[in-house]
Amino acid sequence: MKNLNLFLYICLVRFKAINLILKKFEKFKISVILDMEDSAQDLFDSQNNLKLKKISREGLKYLSDNEILKNTNTFVRINSQNSEFYDHDINTISNVLKNKTPLVGIFLPKVERYDQIEDCYSKVSSSAIKPISIVPMIETKKGLENLNDLLLKDKKRKIIKYVHYGHYDYCLDNKLWPFPEPYHLEYWQIIEKVSKKIIKHNKKYIHTPFPLIETENIYWSSINYMKNLDIDEINLSLVNIDINYINKPNNIKQTKLKNISKDMHYKKIFAKKIIKEYLYNKSKNKSFSLSRKRFIPPHLYLGAKEFLSKC
Repeated sequence: MKNLNLFLYICLVRFKAINLILKKFEKFKISVILDMEDSAQDLFDSQNNLKLKKISREGLKYLSDNEILKNTNTFVRINSQNSEFYDHDINTISNVLKNKTPLVGIFLPKVERYDQIEDCYSKVSSSAIKPISIVPMIETKKGLENLNDLLLKDKKRKIIKYVHYGHYDYCLDNKLWPFPEPYHLEYWQIIEKVSKKIIKHNKKYIHTPFPLIETENIYWSSINYMKNLDIDEINLSLVNIDINYINKPNNIKQTKLKNISKDMHYKKIFAKKIIKEYLYNKSKNKSFSLSRKRFIPPHLYLGAKEFLSKC
């Protein structure tokens, strides 16, 4: 589909399988985001968390040493500057860039100020063989409030090409429950607010990961909704992918949007369901779960826990 670009998140924990994944989607020219952050964490075991972060760094080095990323359009999502892993991630990226690994850019989580972008860029740009961009991830209330100022400050330097909205972190930071879904009016109200600020500054908006599984109509309806928001270049991030996300079917029934239910009983039931499904489907080396119907990131689990703790 014209003007539709896909960005596929790939966990670095099982890095030896990544070569096969890249070959599988090579003909579709999908951009890749190698993830050192959310998919490489353990909410319940700090020692395992340290192990997963270390494996991710080793995985990036492995891909670099074996030239597996050659001829790819690859980004890396690192851990936020507030974490203990940021400097380790930066050092790893600097080393693989010196090794002439062709990274296009770095996804930087929880950006709220322009100096965060400058700090990241200054630490890696000298190692890159080609200009590298920083992709700020807007994932907090403060980040969205400061977005106009942040992008205005980049007018001269042009470190930023894309801006990525992170819906799950944003909802968790704003204490929303349930998190708005792509079939909710509230979801698109947030998307419109974020995307308009980005487009205003001639930057490219990257949409938050699509959360639902085997919901072809909602997926393609979401693309239509983005077009209605005057987002000409549709950049979608995905955590799972199949052929239905690449080739648009001939017949799509537009999803009718609805408001989030305000019924407290429903909210409690849904929170308990998310917690149960997250724990049941989660593997030890992944922070997220995949149920039959949805991708469940740790943020959704934490949001459900926080909501129930206040009931």
